[in-house]
Amino acid sequence: MKILVNCALPYANGPLHPGHIAGAYLNADIFVRYQRMRGNNVLFVSGSDEHGTPITITAEKEKVDPYVISSRFHEEHLETFRNLDINFDIFSRTTYPEHSETVKEFFMHFYRNGLLKERMMVSPFCPTDGRFMPDRYIEGTCPYCGYTQARGDQCDNCGRTLDPQELIEPRCILHGTPPEFRETKHLFFQLEEFQDQLLEWLDTKTFWKPNVMAFTRNFIKSGLKERPITRDIGWGVRVPVEGYEDKRIYVWFEALIGYVSGARIYSRETGQDDYWKDFYFNPEVKNYYFMGKDNIPFHTIIWPAMLMAMGKYNLPYLVTANEYMNFKGLKFSKSRGIGYTVNEILKLVDRDYVRFYLAFNLPEGGDSDFSLEDLQNRVNTELIDKYGNLVHRITSFVVNSQIVPEFNVEIMDETDRTILSQAADAAANFSHHVEAVEIKKALSSWLELVRQSNSYFNDSAPWTLKKTDPKRCSHKLHISLYLIQALSAMAYPFIPSSSVGMLTTMGSKKFRENGINWDLTELAGSEFTPVKSDPPFRKLDIIKGNPNFLDLKIGEIVDVKNHPSADRLYIIRVNMGYRSAQVVAGLRQHYSPDQLLGRKIIIVDNLKWSKIRGEESQGMLLAADDGKTVSLLSPGDTAVKPGTPVKIGDYEYNTSGKIDIDKLKEAKLHIEEVDGTRRAVAVLDNEILPLNASGALFSSYEEVSSGATVR
Repeated sequence: MKILVNCALPYANGPLHPGHIAGAYLNADIFVRYQRMRGNNVLFVSGSDEHGTPITITAEKEKVDPYVISSRFHEEHLETFRNLDINFDIFSRTTYPEHSETVKEFFMHFYRNGLLKERMMVSPFCPTDGRFMPDRYIEGTCPYCGYTQARGDQCDNCGRTLDPQELIEPRCILHGTPPEFRETKHLFFQLEEFQDQLLEWLDTKTFWKPNVMAFTRNFIKSGLKERPITRDIGWGVRVPVEGYEDKRIYVWFEALIGYVSGARIYSRETGQDDYWKDFYFNPEVKNYYFMGKDNIPFHTIIWPAMLMAMGKYNLPYLVTANEYMNFKGLKFSKSRGIGYTVNEILKLVDRDYVRFYLAFNLPEGGDSDFSLEDLQNRVNTELIDKYGNLVHRITSFVVNSQIVPEFNVEIMDETDRTILSQAADAAANFSHHVEAVEIKKALSSWLELVRQSNSYFNDSAPWTLKKTDPKRCSHKLHISLYLIQALSAMAYPFIPSSSVGMLTTMGSKKFRENGINWDLTELAGSEFTPVKSDPPFRKLDIIKGNPNFLDLKIGEIVDVKNHPSADRLYIIRVNMGYRSAQVVAGLRQHYSPDQLLGRKIIIVDNLKWSKIRGEESQGMLLAADDGKTVSLLSPGDTAVKPGTPVKIGDYEYNTSGKIDIDKLKEAKLHIEEVDGTRRAVAVLDNEILPLNASGALFSSYEEVSSGATVR
């Protein structure tokens, strides 16, 4: 059977973090490995999405061509996938000429068949540069929450979708000048013409996950509308019609076609030019799409409509989308210093440990949370103590006892029949769940069989049978070896390199002759000659003691009012990135309201809320005081975003719950001069460590003496 697996093209504008992998790529790789174990012919496709404004913005800041940025992260993504044993048949690029050719074929088919209509729309125009600017090039104040760095397409603070014209005091991010709003022509895809056809098709998808179906139907119920297919930007696939030479095809349209262009490139590179056609044109071939939930409408509405418009392509068989994996409750963000990249984690942890933990923690039914502490605990208790220890105990006993394991049907007892029935059920349940792309449930079936196999080995007590009944001992050991053979085969899609090691250690004849295949889960024909070996896993010990009890975050002051009942106090509204906070602070003798507005500060976010002279204070800001001058702390990088965690040295906040003011007083914070530069530091475990956010250190806005207390 042929199966097409398409994985959402990651955006080539930054490193991959665990949320990316858990969102789409690991579960796709597990699914593909399983299908290949079953003997199916799978084409596994993904690639780099290299066009769009985040890449051009980064390129303009670095003063390089956008291709330099996208190439950098394309190579980094390839390295990350290799490091995690995620193996695509083709990981393509949307900058390849073959991709542009495929996109233009789609575009011209739409154009010739009247599916593209010219419309006028109003867009921001930068008079300084003399060009139209994409939405993301415009920033301003959000009209809904007052966040001063809202983008032209969305406010990161309140999450509202925006139009640049809605922003208060909009400005171009390159020059800081206000844009003009002018009319510009564009071509629009008539998406609404496919609404009825899409709904009819969706009625056949009774087996889709509820989150995907609900999101899709709600999107369609709101009414499908035409979408612009061209954009005023100089980076991307050129528009192949006259009058649009200075525009490019919108990335939402052309990136989706990367699935087809990737399959075509793979076919050409393998010398089978038409190989891809069977996967797209043969209705017997099932095609699967893996992505995060933010990509659902593109794959359940827009891409199917595009394929319908082409007239001969297979529509998606299954679109599966995971929720978000967060880091301690916050979205992963390299720029804001939240969490780790995958490559950073792999410097500490073996790839199979990472794969196991992410699979165990996949956000399939709802958002999940990542932490190194939980990774260490899950790997040590679930993978190593239960599975790895079982393998080592059984193989070591066989080798040391020199008993030849042999299956003997004549001496089968009820416990043997029970465990073999449980193994068959586990394999069937495992298959059912993987086929339905319920990866966590499949892993749960495996873990249950691990538990049952441990019980069987312990209850068999071969160390006693060796003396009292060697024949039964041999029989029981054979079944135990079969169980870990089946477990290792089932584990292969999750932890491929470790599974191969397990099967080698137990001397599985089936594995030696046929490699990894689903036949390993069947008892018939299983023979074993275990070899002496070290324990298959080493326990993780990556979490050092962390004494940091301060949850410090970057905030931006957006409003300042006098306290109605206290002459020395302000009531300050602070944008925390993910929420807005009110803080009461005694700064009226030191700063005017105008001096405070717009400043980036540090907030103690885990301080218990309190009422100060009748007004609630939801945290505390940090300032340096040398007895003469009081100064707020200033981040060395003014671009650091609200909500960014502030570390103490390499220590992140490592506790939970709120602290009171007495606990806060235990923190030893001060200003220290190093090589002529004053910086904010803390003393932890007798070490003097700098406060930093995304690598940027902190000093004081106003000059204070070295040794000044931070409070």
